[in-house]
Formats: sequence, C-alpha cells, structure tokens
Amino acid sequence: MDSDALHVSEVGIARAIVAAVRSVPGVADVSPGRFAEAATYGPGERVRGVAVSRSAGALDIEVHLCALHADSLVLPELAARVRSAVRQSVEALGAGAVRRIDVAFEDLRVEGGMSG
Repeated sequence: MDSDALHVSEVGIARAIVAAVRSVPGVADVSPGRFAEAATYGPGERVRGVAVSRSAGALDIEVHLCALHADSLVLPELAARVRSAVRQSVEALGAGAVRRIDVAFEDLRVEGGMSG
C-alpha cells in the first residue's frame, strides 16, 4: 500500500478530505484560514481549507473549518467526527498512513445570522 500511496497527490487527497469534511454534521464549510492561508498546492491548483504534507512516509493533515452553531455543539466531539471522516477518506484512497490530523475551528456560523 505504501508504494501506491506515492501515486496519490497531496492535492487529490486534499480534495477528498474537503468533500468528507463538508459531509460531517455540524460543519458549515472548510475555511481558508484566519491569519495565514491553509491550503494544499499543486500544479495550477490550490485546495483551500486543508493542508496535506508528507513526512517520513506518513501524512500530516490540517483541516480548518467553520462550525455550525447549535445548543448541543461540543467542539471536541465535532473535531473527533471530523478526524474520523478524514481518516476514512484517506484510507479509501489508499493514500498511505496518517500520522497526524489537526482540526482548527476558524469561525462559528449561526443559521439565519451572520458569522463572526
């Protein structure tokens, strides 16, 4: 599987992660980052909101997102669901081992209102 992992680009991995994260209940969308752009770059393409890098044969992943406000919102639980979705997405691609998945909450969106 590790030799196959070399054939999946970081941009391809990032695109799959964005789709997986957007499907997690409680996530409004990915965020490009608040102070510095969080993105994965490839030839002629940039995937905002997810930074994917390889180190020592494993993937390090940063996901920046905006959460949906709800009375029942517990950010550590949402982060765990996002990490699970990211890990499943990467495994489905056969993209290799994941060393780290960091989740950063950049904003909170209130339905029918403005985010802040």
